[in-house]
Amino acid sequence: MPLRIGETFAGYRVLRLLGSGGMGEVYLVQHPRLPRQEALKVLRPDISSDPSIRERFIREADLAAGLHHPHIVGIHDRGEHDGQLWIAMDYIDGTDVAHLLEQKYPAGMPVDLVLPIITAVASALDYAHKKGLLHRDVKPANIIVAELYTDGPSVFLADFGIARPLDDISGITATNMTVGTVAYAAPEQLMGEQMDGRADQYALAATTYHLLTGQQLFPHSNPAVVISRHLNSPVPALAERRPELASLDPVLAASLAKNPKDRFACCTDFARAFTETAATTPRVAAAPTTPAPASRRPHVPRTPSRTSGVTADRDSDASVKRWLIGISVAAVVLLLIVAGVLWRPWQHSQSETSATSSSNAPTPPAPSARTTPPAPSPAVPPPMTITALPTTSTAEVPSGPTIGDECDDWMKFSIDPLSGQEMLCSGYSGVLSRGEPMRWFSAEEGAVGPSHGTADLPRVGRLGSSCDGEASLTMGRSSDGYMVMCVGGGPYDRPGTRPVWTKYSP
Repeated sequence: MPLRIGETFAGYRVLRLLGSGGMGEVYLVQHPRLPRQEALKVLRPDISSDPSIRERFIREADLAAGLHHPHIVGIHDRGEHDGQLWIAMDYIDGTDVAHLLEQKYPAGMPVDLVLPIITAVASALDYAHKKGLLHRDVKPANIIVAELYTDGPSVFLADFGIARPLDDISGITATNMTVGTVAYAAPEQLMGEQMDGRADQYALAATTYHLLTGQQLFPHSNPAVVISRHLNSPVPALAERRPELASLDPVLAASLAKNPKDRFACCTDFARAFTETAATTPRVAAAPTTPAPASRRPHVPRTPSRTSGVTADRDSDASVKRWLIGISVAAVVLLLIVAGVLWRPWQHSQSETSATSSSNAPTPPAPSARTTPPAPSPAVPPPMTITALPTTSTAEVPSGPTIGDECDDWMKFSIDPLSGQEMLCSGYSGVLSRGEPMRWFSAEEGAVGPSHGTADLPRVGRLGSSCDGEASLTMGRSSDGYMVMCVGGGPYDRPGTRPVWTKYSP
């Protein structure tokens, strides 16, 4: 239960609630002895009672308390009160950048505002790395901008609550990250591999992309899709949303490389290269505070719209449209199976990448040695005669649930009898609000995103069978028709846990 205003907790008097999350709440409190206000983070009782979390929390608070940097929110004290762990830190009267984006810059911030933010955060991160700590949760919500001084806003990196020593790969993985964290996490972090400061650099670069465009690097409501794209998809170009920033794409792409070895040596190197490149980039006069107009070249959205209109369009589709969609999706699925979209880019050589890029580029037509007269216009064909198809009797209409119907078997695959599309029984997504019943979605569209996470899933054993030998979090399609992932037996699970194929759960 949240603390009440005016209540005393561990000696601190609660002034108001600042925010809440999955781990607990953060309050503005009055220090019991000093004339100052602090931010008090209080963990939930059920989390505080876990021995492993308790041990890790105390160790990490002690490590974070040793950080003293002008751009890092300082830690003052920690303790336990009435079975709840707490940590006291600086209270910064400012605005986190996520809120700033949402309220003022929905289409992205001007470059001149972004540069001092990433420069300050890069400096804070490199300082922590030299102290042997990784942040592991760099994102807009953890960056605070405050007007503390007359010479401009000050930038602070907050929430070192999940910080880890550089040689510690335990604890924070794709199985227990928040959706917000997954959106900015480096591939090696998502895979539970050894990390160094370049993982925080990746997160800072993903944050930079979000600040400049108003959109996450790989936006999707399903964490499985986001993870898949971090591991496999090319970095979207800034130029797609901000054409005037095209010159910054190479710097951003380097810091977002799938292989950490291809990134900058440290965060400040990335920030310096970004700033130097931006200095030669023409600026627009003002920041785009409303969505940018459509470019001359039509752009196909990467993900379905999340407005209520999606549901309305889906409900109004005629049967002919369903069949056309089914045929299109089947073709896409076939191409994806042949292409094998789940690949780890750093396993291919640079020459292969270059060759692929050049082979995909449009080839200009070869110059002709002589001028060829234009071909005569083809004769206009006679009007086509259209014969109506015979009406299908009621007995011939396929029965069974269709896309949009409610379902009750989480992550179960099935086939829409009307369109022939593969469906997946899913819950919260881009078109459902939390608390709504599960529904059948197109497996390639509504549930896990276009051509990600279904067509290319490897065939595996039955639900509940052993996945020993597979990497933790490996996803697959079980032989009894479920979307599954290998859970258990990893370095983050309890010793002795047997790895089994489990229904995917975000």
